[in-house]
Parts: sequence; C-alpha cells; structure tokens
Amino acid sequence: MLLAFAALTTGCVKTPDEPETITFSVLGDSYSALEGTLDPETNDAYHYDAIGITEPEQMWWNILARKKGWVLDKNNSFSGSLVCNYNYVNYYGKHSFIRRMDNLGQPDVIFIFGATNDACAHNADGTIVSLGDYIYSGWTEEQLCSFRPALAYLYDNLKRQHPNAKLYFLIDMHLGSGSIPVERRDAFIESIHHISSHYGVDCIDLHDIHKDQWHPDVKGQQYIANTIVEYLAATV
Repeated sequence: MLLAFAALTTGCVKTPDEPETITFSVLGDSYSALEGTLDPETNDAYHYDAIGITEPEQMWWNILARKKGWVLDKNNSFSGSLVCNYNYVNYYGKHSFIRRMDNLGQPDVIFIFGATNDACAHNADGTIVSLGDYIYSGWTEEQLCSFRPALAYLYDNLKRQHPNAKLYFLIDMHLGSGSIPVERRDAFIESIHHISSHYGVDCIDLHDIHKDQWHPDVKGQQYIANTIVEYLAATV
C-alpha cells in the first residue's frame, strides 16, 4: 500500500533497497506549533498547555503519523505567522511561510496549514489587509505582502524545491470565525482553492475543528488527523 502511495503521489517507486516509510513535513502556524516539537527549535510555539494539550502525541501530525505509519521529517510551524510577508519589517513578517519554506527537509509529502493570520491581518488604521491579485510569476516584494501572490509564490517554489513531493493545503473552513466578516472568510477559502487548483495542489477542507481559545484542542487535533486519513483513503 505504501509503495502504491509513493507511485501515485511522488511519481516514483522506491527501490527494494530503500525504506518503504513515507516521510512528511509541516509548514504551519500556531495550529501545529507545540513547544518542543518545532524545527528550527527557535520558532515560536503556542501555549497548548492552556487548552489541555501537553504531549506531542496529542497533535494532529503525530496522530496522523501513527495512523499511517509515516515519519515526520520537519515541523516548521511558527505561532502567529502569515503565509505572506505582510508588514515584512515586523516580527511576524520576518517569519512568514514564504520565508521559512526552504527548511522542510526532503519529505515525500508536505502539509501546508495556514491562512488564519493572513485572514485576520489589519492595517494600522484598522482597515483589512488586501488579498492581492492572482499573480503567477514575476512577483515583486510589494506583491508578496499580500496573500494571493504569496500563496502562488509558495507553491511555485515548493514545486521546484520538491518536485517529487505531494502537496496538500489544509483549510480551516471556519477561518477566522467570529473575528472577520463571512465575506472575507469565503474570499480566502475561494482563493486557496483557486490557486491550489492552478498548481495541482490538493485541498483538504476541515469543516468541524473543535477549538478552545480559537485553537484546535484535543478533539480538534484528532478530527484534523482523522479527516486527512479519510481524504487520503478516498483519493489514493
């Protein structure tokens, strides 16, 4: 089954002399950032102990690894980070997804789990940060401060750096619930689907993440992992 998965998702079958284990990496934000599990370890973690998560075994990526028999290569998640370089001189702008995408190891599978902080970003005057345009080449530094160009840039580079890896974007379908207008949430979700389709990246829609303090709690982490496993079973 694992060899079949490798053939379908990476375009190559591992030889008999190579291990059959699938490796995966995570590029994420606070939803995946448990203290003591991050690479690099200097990344900011979320205080998950406040919502009952104290062990790595409780996080979605560890549950997934156990269920699938996969091995985590790198968890490059950073609490508070955005996909784009919005306010790039700011602390979080310096730790965006597109500034960390070069440090994911050599995985067979890459899970991208973000956009929450992009959706909630506001300018200093209180106005909502623009989504930007759909741009698929020749990005400028200014354009990379908006979500749509940055996501395209992220995919373009990950495809070049990891040509044999399978990419998935995990979408919280209740993105920014209660803190942003429904229209903005829907615009982000539509944008992720649109850009992902352009690059042939699969989206896994997460409709019912149980949360405490706006973050996946024990039930939420289990739901994320179970939904990924179910999606893979239905599509591979």
